[in-house]
Amino acid sequence: MTDFAARYGPHGVVLGAAQGIGFAFAEEIARRGLNVLLVDVRDDLLDAAGDRVRAANAAVEVETARLDLAAPDLAERLPRVLGRLDVGLAVYTAMLPLSGAFLAQPLARHEQAVRVGVNGVLAASHVLGERLVRRGRGGLVLTSSLAGFQGTGWVAEYAAAKAFDLVLAEGLWWEWREHGVDVVALCPGNTDTPGLRNNKPLVDPATFAAPADVAREALDHLTNAREAGPICIPGEDNRAVRAQFDRMPRKQVVEIIGASTRKMFEG
Repeated sequence: MTDFAARYGPHGVVLGAAQGIGFAFAEEIARRGLNVLLVDVRDDLLDAAGDRVRAANAAVEVETARLDLAAPDLAERLPRVLGRLDVGLAVYTAMLPLSGAFLAQPLARHEQAVRVGVNGVLAASHVLGERLVRRGRGGLVLTSSLAGFQGTGWVAEYAAAKAFDLVLAEGLWWEWREHGVDVVALCPGNTDTPGLRNNKPLVDPATFAAPADVAREALDHLTNAREAGPICIPGEDNRAVRAQFDRMPRKQVVEIIGASTRKMFEG
């Protein structure tokens, strides 16, 4: 058994695992010796995702479960999906990525995105946190974004949801470390995912970070989170840019990020 598996095993669960960063987490967790439960609303993708994770490590158990993370009764549904699994690691990556002018999307679409990116995160953190704290060891990764450090035009609702995820993770990192539970807010920059590609950026997504690299760096950070802190920004370039923004007036950062984001999608 690896040190990682001893600390976070025997089971990991990834919420939003059928594709993108979530799938990369499921695959990397399996490689590190944990049994994995892949949870997603996209049951048309889940079987294939599960097969690919099994191929990453045939020695671990891989299960899949369809669950709508936007469901208002998620806190009741999730325990039934988890059953009696001894979950030591939980990763929440699910989101509904919306880009463009805020008013170009109907309010109902924004509300659905908030149910996935805020309400779902809150419910899952509470349900899984109770289990992790009770067992006295484990880890939780909430997927935020560099967009969540400030208001970001052209992805305004998305950035606001990611700000919630970031701040929630920071608070839980402080609260739960005395219970042996490590918490990380993963804050990636542009990453080559199906969600981003579906928004049709004008920049080649192949130039963005690979989901596998993002997941790998996040799990490495998790093992050192008590000393390194709760925020993981994968990629040296992203860390350098964020450090530069931290020295600038917030108004200027909002202007720069908003203009850059609009240009990526509109030109």
